[in-house]
Parts: sequence; structure tokens; C-alpha cells
Amino acid sequence: MKTKSVRITERDGFERKAVPCTFTVDLDRGAFHPGGPARLFDPEGQEQAIQVDAVRAWEDGSVRTADVTFSARIPARGERVFKFEYGEGATPEAKQLSPIEVRDGGDPVEVQQGPVIYQVRRKGFNLVDQMIFGEKLFLRPGSRGIVLVLKDGQELLPEGEARIETETRGPRAGRLRVEGVYPGGFGFVTRITCFSRVSWILAEHEVVSGDVAQIASVIVESDFNLPAAPLSTAFGARQRGDGKSTTWAVVTDWTSTVDVAVVGAWSDAGSVRYESGPDGRFRAIFPFEQKPCILYYHYLITPPMDHVHSPAPSMATDPECRVLS
Repeated sequence: MKTKSVRITERDGFERKAVPCTFTVDLDRGAFHPGGPARLFDPEGQEQAIQVDAVRAWEDGSVRTADVTFSARIPARGERVFKFEYGEGATPEAKQLSPIEVRDGGDPVEVQQGPVIYQVRRKGFNLVDQMIFGEKLFLRPGSRGIVLVLKDGQELLPEGEARIETETRGPRAGRLRVEGVYPGGFGFVTRITCFSRVSWILAEHEVVSGDVAQIASVIVESDFNLPAAPLSTAFGARQRGDGKSTTWAVVTDWTSTVDVAVVGAWSDAGSVRYESGPDGRFRAIFPFEQKPCILYYHYLITPPMDHVHSPAPSMATDPECRVLS
């Protein structure tokens, strides 16, 4: 059995109770094989449930580099050192709470975490077609999803059937990779990541082919099902501890709430802006910069309650994970 220490640092002033964390670790040749035993302990010696995904392999098939994902408790502006053990003798015993399950055999593809289900369509791909939290349906049908806006004013929607593959299946995180096309020869790749123990997703959308000089902006559109109107909205912006710009929006009917947060919110090319209509139609509008559009959605079956739930700006502020030895 081999051991490495990992330091997790909270840089942005938010107390974290179950924040998703991923660290990348290099492993010795022959010491760990895919699906082999591994475990993680917090500073108090309590074992934490983890997910280990192989990234690179040695020539003998053993894992050379791996991503390790878990949920961490970290005080605001604090740090904690965890112990990662792997190889023979590192048999995990921690219970997987609210594990992620990916069901990708049909259309839509479903990712489930406890009572939360996300549905992603192959035909008519529109980011997340439905988010179901218990009996609550958070989205109305007909959302356009991710719209490409050209400089001549044309608005393009994904066409045909998107190709969806599962990059990670859980139990701590599940990630879908979506490949598709817009009319006019524009190809895109979208990654959608769902995390255990939190009802939020991370979406990363990038145009990877076509005459990108024609593109003016990217609109990420959702139709929130918040019928106990009138709706209330709030917006904010801040710079992360690592210097990256973020903005966020909160939309609520005071029965249920959707938080949205964006990473890379302003630059020389312009700023991300939001539009929120009285009917629940919401848009995040990105100036096109030939880089991924990165945003989070957090769905709550309560009014805004930052003293209980993760506040909207905290989604876009990843703790720093550093392998020490």
C-alpha cells in the first residue's frame, strides 16, 4: 500500500459542507490498476467515499495518472490535509452516500443522484431537457438550449442527433460528453457533470469547428418552471481568489429556486449578461471568445437559503487541491 497527502484549500470565503473536489495524482508503475483498492482519510481519520478515474496508463496497464473525486468539508478560507492510500491493503469501507448513476442506454440519457434526475436528449439536444427533484419538474418543455448567434443576426440550434458518451459513471460524479453540429458546419462539444450530494451541474460548451469568425455570441437558454410567480431575481459579480471573474443570478418564485453561476464572466471581448423574463425564460449570453462557456445550475426546492444551501457565487469557486507527496 502506498500513501500520498493532499491539501485542500478554500480561497474564497465560503464555508463548505460537501463541496465536490477532484485532485489529480501520479501513481507508481504497477502500484494501482483500474478498479483497484483505494481510500481517503480526512484529518480526523474518518474515511471519505471517493471515486478514482484513470487518466493515463503505464505500458503494463497499471494507472499512471488518476483523478480522485470526493466531497469535502472545509472552513471558509481554511485548509485541510487528506491522506490518500492506494494499492494492496487499501480496501475502502466508506459508504457511498447519494451515489451517481448514469443510464445511457436510451433517449434521453439520465443521470440520477438520490431524488434528483437530469435528462439529456440525443435528438433535439438542448443541454438539460428536464431536471426532476422528487416530484418537482424544474424545466418547461421547449427550451432552445445552447443557441449560436452569428454576426448577421442568424440564430442556430443544434441539428440532427447528438452523440453522447459517458466519460465517468460515478459514484461521486458523472460526466457526459456530447458531440453535435449546428447548421453551417459548426461543430460543438459539451460536457455536463453531475455531482453527488449537491443538486447542481457544471456545463462546459465549446464550438470546435467551422468558420468561427462569423460567430457573435452564444446564448444558453432555459425555461424555468417556477409557477408560483411573480418571480424575483438577484444578480452579482466577484473575482475569485485565483483571479478568475465570476457572475451569478438567482431566480425564485419563493417556493423553488434556480441559481446560475458563470466562470470567466468578463474580458476584453465583453461581459456575460443575463436576461430573466416574467415567464421563467432565462438566458445567459456569452460574447464569443473561442473558448468554452462555463456555467453552473443549482436547483433548490426551497426559497433562497444561503445559511443552509451553498450560495450561488460559491458554485463557481473551486477549492484548490494540491498533492503534497
